[in-house]
Amino acid sequence: MRRRYLMLLAAPLLASSVALAPAHMAQAGTAGTSGVKQAVKVTKVEVVTLLKPGETVECNGTPVAMAFDGKVTATGPGTVRYHWTVNASRARVSPGSFTFGKGTSTKVVLQVVDMPAPRNAKAVTGYVTLHLPDQKKSVRSGQVTFPCKK
Repeated sequence: MRRRYLMLLAAPLLASSVALAPAHMAQAGTAGTSGVKQAVKVTKVEVVTLLKPGETVECNGTPVAMAFDGKVTATGPGTVRYHWTVNASRARVSPGSFTFGKGTSTKVVLQVVDMPAPRNAKAVTGYVTLHLPDQKKSVRSGQVTFPCKK
């Protein structure tokens, strides 16, 4: 558990070092710090919308929080980097990484985004996309729609 906590603390440092030294990080993606080749292989990526059926929201100009779970299943040891995008934006949101051990396991990350809720709108809609750049995989959620209260 302590190792996982330290990895979560190190994630922002990893993201900043990717921006500063992509060649070094590309090399690190194929070899762990011990020099052992990583064999992580992502076998499944899902984005699940956490929406209660029939839920309505106040459309009064205050953003509405929408929640999603990103589920990544992988086999073998290694690190898988990820980031999110919201709607059609290319801006990267909430970068991080998962560390997988031997065997097959699934990791889950919660992503909450604020979607605009203009006054007098009929509904608030949006979606997210989970990107795994090193794996060349991206998975988009379904379109989420919250009807506005009348």
